[in-house]
Amino acid sequence: MQIKYLRSIVFIVLSSLLLPISARSTECHDASLAKKYAHMHSTDQALRGQYIDILEKEHAKVSIDQAEKDRLEVSISETDEKNQIELDRLIKSCGWPKKLDGKRAAFSAFLIIQHAPLPYQLKYFPMIKAANSRGEISNEHLAWLIDRILVRQGKLQKYGTESEYGSNKIYPIEDSKNLNKRRKKMRLPPLKEFPL
Repeated sequence: MQIKYLRSIVFIVLSSLLLPISARSTECHDASLAKKYAHMHSTDQALRGQYIDILEKEHAKVSIDQAEKDRLEVSISETDEKNQIELDRLIKSCGWPKKLDGKRAAFSAFLIIQHAPLPYQLKYFPMIKAANSRGEISNEHLAWLIDRILVRQGKLQKYGTESEYGSNKIYPIEDSKNLNKRRKKMRLPPLKEFPL
């Protein structure tokens, strides 16, 4: 009787220990993971187009709905925060998505990092750089993140990818005479306003 009771307890304990491993293997399955990254991509992009339209109208001195702009800012911020928490969890459980779903999952992860606050961007910058060296993140996207980090740090950008939303005015650039040489090395098209 006691042996049967002990076996039951051992079974329950072992089952509870193995449950997280089982849940992890299901969650990290390619199809499941691809759906999660696709959903995060969709939520990341859902309201941004509307918000940029409002900023462009505002810059052009066209009347805007301030309440709608404020609502979009709050919604985008809340969505970004949820996506950052989920990305942290997925990377911790399953690792970087690599070339999952034809690199779409890595691009989704990149967008979440690109739209995050500076500390979050700095935390994942080495991972993005490594993904770029493996061909999972394009040079163009790496340049976007490098420039965004530099601008947020109050520094001059290197590749001219950061501009003011609405006006599209390019933020100041380091060594602008050699900008297009740096862009060429990253396989980015030249900016016509700067020397080739």
